Amino acid sequence: MSQSRGYFDDNPELESALEWAERWYHIPLLLVLLGFMLWNRVRSWQNFIIDGEVYFSGNDAWYHLRTTQYTVQNWPATMPFDPWTYFPYGTSSGQFGTFFDQIVATVALIVGLGSPSDQTVAMTLLFAPAVFGTAVAIPTYVIGRRLGGRLGGVTAVAVLAFSAGSFLQRSMVGFSDHQVAEALFQTLGVLGVMVAVSVAARDKPIYEQFLERDLDALRDTVGWSVLAGVAIAMYLWTWPPGVLLLGILGLFFLLRLCVEYVHDHSPEHTAIAGAITMATVAVLSASRLQTLQITATSHSLLQPGMALAVAVGCVFMAWLARYMEQSDYERYFYPATVFGILAVGIVFMAVALPDLYGFFVNNLSRVVGFVTTASGGTVGEVAPLSDPSVLFDRHGFAVLVAAGGAVWLAGRQILDENAPAQDLLVVVWGAILLMATFTQRRFAYYLVVPIAVLTGMAVGRVVRRFDLVPDDGIEYYQVLTILTIILVVIAPLVLIGPTTTEVGQSANPGAGIQGWDESLQWMQTHTPAEGTYGTGEGDSLEYYGTYPRQEDYDYEQGAYGVMSWWDYGHWITTRAERIPNANPFQQGSDTAAQFLIAPNETAANGVLDDVDEDDAKTRYVAVDWKMAETNGNIGGKFFAPPAFVDGVQASDYYSRLYVQTQSGGFRQVTVQKQAYYETTVARLYRFHGSAAEPQPLVVDWENKQTSTGQQYRGAPTNEEEPEGQPQGRILRQFESMEAARQYVQNDPTSQLGGYAGTPAERVPAMEHYRLVGSSESEAFNSARYQSSAWTKIFERVPGATVEGSAPANTTVRAAVQMYNPATNKTFVYRQRVQSDQNGNFEMTVPYSTTGYDEWGTDEGYTNVSVRSRTAYQFTAVGTNNGTRTAFTDTTQISEGQVIGEEETAATVELTPVEVTTGNATDGSLAAPSTPEASTQPAT
Repeated sequence: MSQSRGYFDDNPELESALEWAERWYHIPLLLVLLGFMLWNRVRSWQNFIIDGEVYFSGNDAWYHLRTTQYTVQNWPATMPFDPWTYFPYGTSSGQFGTFFDQIVATVALIVGLGSPSDQTVAMTLLFAPAVFGTAVAIPTYVIGRRLGGRLGGVTAVAVLAFSAGSFLQRSMVGFSDHQVAEALFQTLGVLGVMVAVSVAARDKPIYEQFLERDLDALRDTVGWSVLAGVAIAMYLWTWPPGVLLLGILGLFFLLRLCVEYVHDHSPEHTAIAGAITMATVAVLSASRLQTLQITATSHSLLQPGMALAVAVGCVFMAWLARYMEQSDYERYFYPATVFGILAVGIVFMAVALPDLYGFFVNNLSRVVGFVTTASGGTVGEVAPLSDPSVLFDRHGFAVLVAAGGAVWLAGRQILDENAPAQDLLVVVWGAILLMATFTQRRFAYYLVVPIAVLTGMAVGRVVRRFDLVPDDGIEYYQVLTILTIILVVIAPLVLIGPTTTEVGQSANPGAGIQGWDESLQWMQTHTPAEGTYGTGEGDSLEYYGTYPRQEDYDYEQGAYGVMSWWDYGHWITTRAERIPNANPFQQGSDTAAQFLIAPNETAANGVLDDVDEDDAKTRYVAVDWKMAETNGNIGGKFFAPPAFVDGVQASDYYSRLYVQTQSGGFRQVTVQKQAYYETTVARLYRFHGSAAEPQPLVVDWENKQTSTGQQYRGAPTNEEEPEGQPQGRILRQFESMEAARQYVQNDPTSQLGGYAGTPAERVPAMEHYRLVGSSESEAFNSARYQSSAWTKIFERVPGATVEGSAPANTTVRAAVQMYNPATNKTFVYRQRVQSDQNGNFEMTVPYSTTGYDEWGTDEGYTNVSVRSRTAYQFTAVGTNNGTRTAFTDTTQISEGQVIGEEETAATVELTPVEVTTGNATDGSLAAPSTPEASTQPAT
């Protein structure tokens, strides 16, 4: 007897305590881990309460708030169709307003005693992801225990609890999206199938028992198979594109039935469990059918069709096994026949049903085929996970342990004829999710569970393999060995978890929604209600109304759209209660992209005219600094729209330079090309629709290479710089445009303009878009935007016509100074036209100077906040009695003229004035050229 054994024998109370700990140790450990998971996810909840109002992270959570509120009001029904997004079509809620929202709505109703307030619903939704995320640990423990005993289950939960990455991020309080619920129900579905096939292997049901109605023998297999189907159906109810799980299960049954036949086991038992499970899925998913089309984004024929196909496949493979068994075929002829039939079926589909074949191939390549489209690459969660080391950063050594465990389980399926079916299911599940994660990083929040359970399996089986679980007392080396194994796996995760970037980003709603919210709240109160634009009368669109499902909603006169990048669509719907043209479903994204990078106003108007209806039109445009920013490293999103438009790419609009810093590193600088300044988004955000003149500024660079031979464009070497200081300057200021152009002509590694809002050529003014409101929050204090507003709201208007006379064949300039009270800054709108040979000219301007209070929201128009501080000043330089003379005049433009309610044109007649020092003759009103130039209103 060992010394330690003798010590325990001499201390029976201690031995009794150790025996109790051995039997029940997992209970307190699980409670601690579950408590830590919940605490870690909810500890920042107060950051989401701002001035008593609940805010959320990201974009999709806001739309879930809308669909959850609808379900609360119409419980248990979910929203069938929503005309409050994707103008002018509307949309079915698709993967939103599903089982996730029904669960949250039900809890809110319980908490609110049947009549929850909006605050109660929002708070319930706020905490939902943390609760769902913690609940994932329960099926994770059960799967880990089935594979590696209680120690394996506890280890799996520990890996899940301390892993960083997207699962943790998406289960944080405030990240109220359906994704964490997907992880829960997918894990439950896999667990259900594991139990179902294990019970089938134990009870060995056969076809004849169904004919004989041997219910006692079939009860367990049928019962667990049905429960597995229910769990999978709940997953599909939560996320219709979850047909990926059906594909995983189809592949598992295909491989497992072949393996069982080759190992001289009847595949009929597993096939029965598979057929019942997938038939249950087919029936339950068909109960939520929304469309008879084949689509993954809604409850369509795809979900029940795929489930039924797998069920039929299981039945066919069971029949084929019996047939080949009776015909005494060789064992390996069975898998060859199965895969041959599958290949013939694929070829037949490609020939006879090319559209259906293309649908499956396209979606398969996008999900597990390592294929990313140009537009998909602009979406964070759809972009591929190109660096495998990221998995190690998020999960530590658990990744390596899980990989080794998966290889060992896969080998057992081939070498051990008694290897259980559930082992192969976990391997297939993990392998497909790994492929999916490298194709689209969003699937990483699924992958953490297979990593966790495979790690738990490996730890549990290693401990059992080396007899580290005591049968007759506990040895010290056993305790130390177990602790060492767990520490090697868990300790790195403890260091990773608290410092993960994802958690820091999820600890508050972020500056994005706060930067937008001021403008959206302004829009809600300063623009006419949907359905009343232009009249102030009529029925406004009911915000939580029930609308029948349809392809294209027929908007009534007075409804209107708000154009913006698709990222912000849900915010526009829920915070401004207005209808966005594009949304985070990526509906309308192509139209939004074409509008934002349209090279001129005619093209921009054409994009809107193509989608607008006779009675309902796009009236507003909302832009923020990110949409106009070309530097993605600081949050710029301009790179995204070009990816959605054929024939253009981001490099058509800007390029990159790298400037050496004093620390020896490099700082990236983006330099815009002239095409950038001609885009609609740049002209609106940077210039407020005003004309922009070039400045004698040159960007200079030198082609260089790093020590490793990598080519880059850097600052030109300047030997006059002090030794040890960064060499060269990329910006050169000249006294005149002529001098700047001459420099560029002589230096091919330079360009005119392209930095700090300076185009290389003149950008003409816009005639139909005006700034009407903005956020008070500013982007950031830098020369890039002159501390400009975070978000700006523009209105598309007919514009006022100005008719006038001036000297013949001269350039007539117009200017008006506008004041934005939100930022307490002014800017100048400038425009110019050429008079004809008779001295006549005509101009259309979008900004008014008088009559604002006559056309507010009660009349169906905008309560404009950005108002003029001067009349329009018109100037020209011509000849008077043979002498070069300045001509000038002023006029007022009424709000009614700008919005088309007053058809009369404003008139001006430029007359000669005496030019004295200080007179402005170019329409500049002596104002700076920056968009928002002054912190004081003009007088």
